[in-house]
Amino acid sequence: MIGLQSSARQYQQVQLATADRGRLLLLMFEGALTFLAQARAGLEAGDIERFAHYLGRAQAVIAELMHTLDHKAGGAIAGNLERLYQFMLDHLVEGNLQKSPRHVAQVSHILDIITGAYREVLAPGLPQVDGV
Repeated sequence: MIGLQSSARQYQQVQLATADRGRLLLLMFEGALTFLAQARAGLEAGDIERFAHYLGRAQAVIAELMHTLDHKAGGAIAGNLERLYQFMLDHLVEGNLQKSPRHVAQVSHILDIITGAYREVLAPGLPQVDGV
């Protein structure tokens, strides 16, 4: 089992190292959504430690997305995304304080919309996978 986990970790590292910028950003969006789902599941199960862990990981990804914005090239879109990311971070802090699955769900919904739009922009360059 350890060998399988090690192989999976190596595969992920190779995937990240060889991904273009667009694909890497998409992986970050998807990772944040996964972390938010895990945080919400932890909260609903009464596992506050799990909730806090995954919420923190989601916040770190969203903060990184915000810090990678290129305002010079992105103009108004970058500014709007920055405001959305800041709202999401603030909303997750409030959700953490209140232990609110609703806050996590709201941020997940917004991030899912952004991820879907980004996926559509990248669609011509992404490999097609059946069932996805």
